[in-house]
Amino acid sequence: MQADDGRAEGRRALAFSGAARDGLGIALWQADGTGPEPAATGHGFEAPFGRITAHYYIASRDHVERDARGGLAAVGLSGPWPELRAALRAEGRALGELVMRLPLTTPGADREGQDWCYRDDVETRYLHPQAPLLLLLGGAPLLAFAPVRLTLTEDYRNARSFADVRIALVSDPTRAAAASGAPDGAHARLVGALLADLGARPVRFVVEAIHLTPERFEGQGRTSGRYAEIPLARLEVPD
Repeated sequence: MQADDGRAEGRRALAFSGAARDGLGIALWQADGTGPEPAATGHGFEAPFGRITAHYYIASRDHVERDARGGLAAVGLSGPWPELRAALRAEGRALGELVMRLPLTTPGADREGQDWCYRDDVETRYLHPQAPLLLLLGGAPLLAFAPVRLTLTEDYRNARSFADVRIALVSDPTRAAAASGAPDGAHARLVGALLADLGARPVRFVVEAIHLTPERFEGQGRTSGRYAEIPLARLEVPD
């Protein structure tokens, strides 16, 4: 849909969703060093219902599954996006063809008190993307977003199992830039429209919930792999 999603009237935001049935979402895993990622296992801590070992690596689903579309597909606009709406109409494209990809992302040294902490049954984890987040159309990159840090929170309060844990993610504000080659590419008009609507203002990537699915994966040096869905996220211009 291209109508406002009704969530934040007046605030400029591009809403996304990532369902596993659509080849979307994120992947989380450890690595034993025999594949493309260096060996790493995330930190551990005691939650109310038992010990938790955090996944060290996170990326959008397409990072580990070749046929996956990406992480999230656009589902709605709120606030003024006149140039983007016009460009989509002119190119005969649907909003849902816009896809976000999350690059390989890690907590770096994964040091307690610096890269993560667990306090009052809430874990806070500071993650560092290894490349920019990308907004794509048909596999062609349009915009790049390079936040220094993503903050992941896992709220274990009153949780009886991991299914009850409330997980959210937010990026530091960052400015969008045209992806490499995009200004001269086939979708130059869309790139220009997005940048015009954003007007050099910083944007923030906000994930309101992350839900693990029953699916698991292994192979290529990746261990303890899980997929997760993202019911709702957004790229927003903060107040």
